[in-house]
Amino acid sequence: MSQIFKQEWLAPLVDIATEAGDAIMAIYGEEDFGVVTKADDSPVTAADLASHRVIVERLQQLTPNIPVMSEESTGIEWQQRRHWHAYWLIDPLDGTKEFIKRNGEFTVNIAFIEHDRAVAGVVYAPVLDKCFYGEVASGAWLKHAGELVRLTKAERLKSAPPRIVGSRSHLSPGLQTYLEQIGEHEMKSVGSSLKFCLLAEGEADIYPRLGLTSEWDTAAAQAVLESAGGRVLQYDTNLPLNYNQKPDILNPYFIAYAPHWD
Repeated sequence: MSQIFKQEWLAPLVDIATEAGDAIMAIYGEEDFGVVTKADDSPVTAADLASHRVIVERLQQLTPNIPVMSEESTGIEWQQRRHWHAYWLIDPLDGTKEFIKRNGEFTVNIAFIEHDRAVAGVVYAPVLDKCFYGEVASGAWLKHAGELVRLTKAERLKSAPPRIVGSRSHLSPGLQTYLEQIGEHEMKSVGSSLKFCLLAEGEADIYPRLGLTSEWDTAAAQAVLESAGGRVLQYDTNLPLNYNQKPDILNPYFIAYAPHWD
């Protein structure tokens, strides 16, 4: 159980994610929002930066003594962050490629990391008007169209083929081998951290990620899924996916499971 995160922070986090989503949507509606390629060949837009500014400013107001690490502020050295016991880990616009394609499958991700675990998180999809949020100590919820639903274990027949969710823009060679091992299955491709959220909703069963991701890509949605009762396990060790344990910010391969998938 978290010793630092306060449950009363959840409501402000939803507000912060929503405000960041509004900043993104203001740019999403522009005819030409401009795209710049970063050093790692990933795209960044004015929307990524606008969302980043909103989240960092609001988090510093909410918790001035807790550091913030963002995809858009990657200059924090390992020698500094290795001593962090708790920090905010954010991806201001997860699914920039989906944003550029204008398919709506992008999210705002805000996670709270305590020691090496993602203990709370908010994932907001502004186009879909869906906000997933949770804390491992208290549960997970979906706010959609003015209604609030607690995410709980869904009923699922074990005889039914597993519903696999995968990336829309990042296909990996290892995934095909994994799918062949599973046998009969249903496959759905979705962008951004929404893949985790489908598991939390009970709309999919397994999310195998046998390709590279960064820690800010997964933390918020992992917190939501695990708060709902799901699991995110490293592929090779079967240990929970953890954070801030090494100089680089790349995740190992992992498999995420819905709460109902024992």
